[in-house]
Amino acid sequence: MAQMNRFSRWLVNRRTEVRGRRVLSRLGDNLRVPPTAAVLELGTGAGGLLALLQDRFRPARVVGTDFDPSQVEAAREFLIHRWGSLPPSVELRPADALQLPFDDGSFDFVFAMMMLHHVEEHLREYKRRPQALKEVRRVLRPGGVLVYSEILRRSEIRATLGELGFHPEFTRRGWRTDLGVYRRSG
Repeated sequence: MAQMNRFSRWLVNRRTEVRGRRVLSRLGDNLRVPPTAAVLELGTGAGGLLALLQDRFRPARVVGTDFDPSQVEAAREFLIHRWGSLPPSVELRPADALQLPFDDGSFDFVFAMMMLHHVEEHLREYKRRPQALKEVRRVLRPGGVLVYSEILRRSEIRATLGELGFHPEFTRRGWRTDLGVYRRSG
């Protein structure tokens, strides 16, 4: 994985909260995050979705990660500007989705919004995404939930999730983007 260039960061970050609101709206009642939950966001970017998850659900723990340390700092600045300081329940850190620095079964929810294609050397490949999805499965508790959206290699992602023992609870397949809520089997 490579860090994004300046233009790519701008493109990803410019409407992060708007996209997060759209995702949560599309999920509607298909997403319930209890206050005891531990939530991980992969590819947090500027932190828009993380802020919305914290504001809406108030989970016990929210960890925002990004491969690019400058994205982690952008999220930190955005969230501090929004809230005045980071709540004790919110953590931000650089992390590689191919080798997540968390113990097995650490999270109840993992969000991977439009980031899985970024684990590849070339965005259209499908070589590293299965490893990233295995890592998601590893850090999710049995019965934990993956919420993802993706634009590339969507059918392969759904197949890999099935092979890893995930079961769809909600899927929305658009002409450009898949949005899915998948539960890890026990």
